[in-house]
Amino acid sequence: MGFVETHEPGAYTPRAGLYQCDCAGGHRWRIDLAGHLFPPFPPGCSAERWRATDVSTMFPAPPEGAPRP
Repeated sequence: MGFVETHEPGAYTPRAGLYQCDCAGGHRWRIDLAGHLFPPFPPGCSAERWRATDVSTMFPAPPEGAPRP
């Protein structure tokens, strides 16, 4: 098994990408730009760290007014 990049809530994001909490709930957080802070986990989430799942992948912005995924 390879290295898995993880980060604590409140740490600065090293790069854009998709991150997922390490609990069974699989909460996801998309970072558009490096340098933002990782958010706290949602209420009831038992996670301790954010895990990188698809780092450095930029997602196209939806048309204005369209719901975000």
